[in-house]
Amino acid sequence: MSNINELREMIKMVEQSSIQRFEHEITRIVIVKNEGSSEKTVKVDITSSNEEFSVKESYSEAGSTPDHQDAELHKITSPTMGTYYSASQPGGEPLVTIGQSVTSSTVVCVLEAMKLFTEIAAGVEGEIVEALVQDGDFIEYGQPLFLVKR
Repeated sequence: MSNINELREMIKMVEQSSIQRFEHEITRIVIVKNEGSSEKTVKVDITSSNEEFSVKESYSEAGSTPDHQDAELHKITSPTMGTYYSASQPGGEPLVTIGQSVTSSTVVCVLEAMKLFTEIAAGVEGEIVEALVQDGDFIEYGQPLFLVKR
């Protein structure tokens, strides 16, 4: 990384795009974007084997304040990456719907990677209040899928 302005430009590019994660391998730079319902965060981790520095920063969007109601919500996140499907079969009924009560073992969706289908369980008891992804979306590891009110 030649200068801080290039790093700032990379951060702006990630913030303004749909990219969730960007890695630069020469000087290890990892930029991870997390867009919640009320807060937008960009985490930057810079380490270099040639230089003696390590920087870890977190930037939040100005003016964003956490919503008290969001504190009661649990995010069901993806344990793996793959293509998201709301139903277990093409054209089938969704496994869960908004307003539906779920238990920790309720299957909420299916992720497909390399023709391997993985059922994702809620992992929490509560009510589905929002689906954060749509059928056919490519899902990253740790990406929020649903919001559940406990």
